[in-house]
Amino acid sequence: MGEPVLGAEALPVHPTGLVFGVVVRPPHYRWDGLSLVNDRLIAVDDKALAALDDTLQVVIEGDFVGVVAKSLTLARQGAERLALRWEPALASDSTRTVEPAPQQSVVRQHVSQEPVSRKHVSQEYGWPSRLRWGEAPGWVVVEQSDATLRVWTHTATPEALRLDLSRATGRAPGEILIEGPEHHLATGLGRHCGDDAAVDAALMAKAVGRPVAVWLDAGYMGDVQALGQAQRMTLAASVDPHAPITGYRYRQAFPRGDVAAVGLLLSGRAAGDEGGACAVALHSPYTFDETRLSAHTGVRDGAREELAEIQETFAREAFLDELARARGDDALTLRVSHLEDDRGRELLENVARRAEWGTALKGDSASELARGRGLAYAQLPDRHDRMESGVRSAWIAEVDVNRITGEVRLTRLVVGQDSGAEVDTARLQSSLQTRLLGRAPAFDEWGDGGGPPPAALPATTGTALNSETSAPPSKDSARVSSGFDEAALAPGVAVIANALFDATGVRFREPPFTATRVRRALAQAVPGQKAGGTPTSVTFKGRRWLAAAALTTVAGSAVMAWPWKGAIAPIARPAATLYSAETIERGRLVAAAGDCAACHTVAGGATNAGGHAFDTPFGTLYSTNITPDEATGIGRWSYAAFERAMRQGIGRDGRHLYPAFPYTAFAKTSDADLQALYAYLMAQPSVSAPPRDNALSFPFNQRALMAPWNALFHDPTPFSPDPAQSELYNRGAYLAEGLGHCSACHSPRNALGAEQGGERYLAGALVDGWEAPALNTLSRAPVPWSEGALFDYLRTGRADLHGVASGPMAPVVAGLAELPEYDVRAIAHYVARQMDAPVVDAPASAAASERLLAAETGPVGQEAGERLFEGACAACHVDNGVPGFTKASMSLALNTNLHSDHPDNVIQSILGGVHDSAVPGTGSMPGFADSFSNTQVATLAAYLRARFAPEADPWQQLEQRVAEIRRPH
Repeated sequence: MGEPVLGAEALPVHPTGLVFGVVVRPPHYRWDGLSLVNDRLIAVDDKALAALDDTLQVVIEGDFVGVVAKSLTLARQGAERLALRWEPALASDSTRTVEPAPQQSVVRQHVSQEPVSRKHVSQEYGWPSRLRWGEAPGWVVVEQSDATLRVWTHTATPEALRLDLSRATGRAPGEILIEGPEHHLATGLGRHCGDDAAVDAALMAKAVGRPVAVWLDAGYMGDVQALGQAQRMTLAASVDPHAPITGYRYRQAFPRGDVAAVGLLLSGRAAGDEGGACAVALHSPYTFDETRLSAHTGVRDGAREELAEIQETFAREAFLDELARARGDDALTLRVSHLEDDRGRELLENVARRAEWGTALKGDSASELARGRGLAYAQLPDRHDRMESGVRSAWIAEVDVNRITGEVRLTRLVVGQDSGAEVDTARLQSSLQTRLLGRAPAFDEWGDGGGPPPAALPATTGTALNSETSAPPSKDSARVSSGFDEAALAPGVAVIANALFDATGVRFREPPFTATRVRRALAQAVPGQKAGGTPTSVTFKGRRWLAAAALTTVAGSAVMAWPWKGAIAPIARPAATLYSAETIERGRLVAAAGDCAACHTVAGGATNAGGHAFDTPFGTLYSTNITPDEATGIGRWSYAAFERAMRQGIGRDGRHLYPAFPYTAFAKTSDADLQALYAYLMAQPSVSAPPRDNALSFPFNQRALMAPWNALFHDPTPFSPDPAQSELYNRGAYLAEGLGHCSACHSPRNALGAEQGGERYLAGALVDGWEAPALNTLSRAPVPWSEGALFDYLRTGRADLHGVASGPMAPVVAGLAELPEYDVRAIAHYVARQMDAPVVDAPASAAASERLLAAETGPVGQEAGERLFEGACAACHVDNGVPGFTKASMSLALNTNLHSDHPDNVIQSILGGVHDSAVPGTGSMPGFADSFSNTQVATLAAYLRARFAPEADPWQQLEQRVAEIRRPH
């Protein structure tokens, strides 16, 4: 989980005695449809926590484990150090088969006039236990008193949460007050993990007798994945193109349509409830011959019944859409022909006219956006189960689907409802966009998946966002919830699923419809073939490179070793309007993470126009022009050519590229990010800048030799997440190993210039006159790095116990400043794991204190160096109590560069200074290249080493190294 800002303003409330809680889930747990199957807790060893802080408390209830502390950071450290023994779930439990539960059935029999030849169609739909981890990262706080239990949380299902909290704490539901952002506290489409976090906090608050705050973020995705499906619905019917549908069947698999909070299940307080059944309103608005609706029996529960109605409507309306496709019918015509209710038919036709159902959607065939329209209808009974006086609700939705990023935008919503409360369509559209179409965290998603794309991005289709109500409400009110009328919500999931199919040809049979799921489904779809066998095209004008890219994929080392590659035909520069603003913005983030401009921009030159020199053991290389100039840049490169360069290191003309361009790392980039990067680069201003000739010695100037090098050292396989690791770790690994290409600088290379792996991975290296320090357990930092310090350094360019970013790292930090905070935290988390670093710095570092004390006096016998230091450095680097215009924020005794085996970074800093132009606010130090001789620089460096790293061996041949670094290239 990402570390939130712990300022007082971040908390929704500040109850007296507030503490912070972190839960530890079992290594394995999952919902099997009837109950939770999980590893059992058999032993707890908390001895290590006392040394950390004697105020830490461990909460154990059944298999529920929580750690409570005075800060969230301390609670996390305690959770990491807590030693737990788990007994694996029994194989018989983990492979348990869910038996059919008692069901009730409604059968409607109509006799056909004559037999016809029919096709049997059957389909299965699912409903997740959690639609997503939450709406946005934030605090969940629980405070108890004698009279009430107050809960501040993000929830879409407050009544279901209230029931869980009642069981978790023993409080009556009426004593539980749930508060939070107003738009969250409404009857929703389904549960998310705000409920799980609230129950976690309540269990810990009850145990410790104090208010508890829990941080809700993408770390709760583990619950989403473990809980799986809450309901599975099977539908079947017989269809014939020339006859009405018959033999309609609807059947539920599980007795409940939702799953209680994970903490409640683990604590055992939900015992006897897991298999509890609920009544379902079995009311299909359509008339089919031989209809059978089957659902589980039980006691009516209002909240569950509403969700069951939404689930049933989703499955039925999506299935009817599939039947219409199978018959070759229009979706509206099919519904009207099987709807005997006059008011329902009139409402459907009215909504269809307003939404211009029969007209083709306007769109640019050359755009990356696919447009689609969907229809759904529901008729629900009133509170007395009377259909005639119930609510009829018809929806038509239009969506735009970005084929590159997978993002779906609900662009138009026409809602018709014949009675009940007026539908707030703007709010409804926002809710659907967030809850059904919002991002979900994945290794190639940007940010933490906390919401839809930024609202600041302009519309990309020329169609304004449009929410409409097709008819005013009547005075007769049907069932009205505290938020949306459930009849208004019921068609919402199906209408988007149907619009998605119309846009993409891919049928989604379980919500939510996140960008990750859509993008993955589009990548796996058979080109030109829709689900159900209807031909369609999932390509569009100007994008035939998708097929070409597949043909250029490397197939085995034999192909990799072939020295001559064919050229890829040039294209006309893609039009500026080809890509959406969302895709270009994503590409900008990819470029920032990849630090493209830092390597492809020369000092004082145009961005990405090339010309930057790289000194290698084999000679000097110059970066190329990657602006979309058609003559000197990449303006005539197709995506296939661009992808081949990024994944295989082969230019458009077939020439091999040198791995100073880190295609060995960029190959790990996902297709969506590569496509977005291509879009971004093609949307930038073109600059005419012919490439400079490289100055490589023979035989390294023979590009064909890169073919066997690639066969030996290059793996073009894209990144694959480690299922045993967290979302945060995999995101960090994707960025650090791929786009961030950290190892390109921080790993040593062999004699042929290939990065070394294994124990040498991230072990540090010398690059272009600078040392990239070790980022693994070989780090020479005088005070060990922590994950928090790494984040501070990468995010701001400064870490209190380590110093500021300078040299080649400064523009890297400047690029990272463009990324969402979650992504920078992910990189810090991944690197911290490589270094075996703690989460935060120790409260009081004895090592730091000792070093600061030892550095107060200079070494004996280095008077010349001391004079140089006093004259040029002491005013800023020594705290002598004398006021000054500038002071270094950190003592040199804690500077990693002075403790390195190599003097390069210290020499570079003395000669060139440290400037804050790339990372404003990190401080500035003048360079002394023009005022110090090589001997003086060497003398000063030796003094700094002896005074501030006295335990380290003196650097050797310093004057010679100064001369080498100072020498112009």
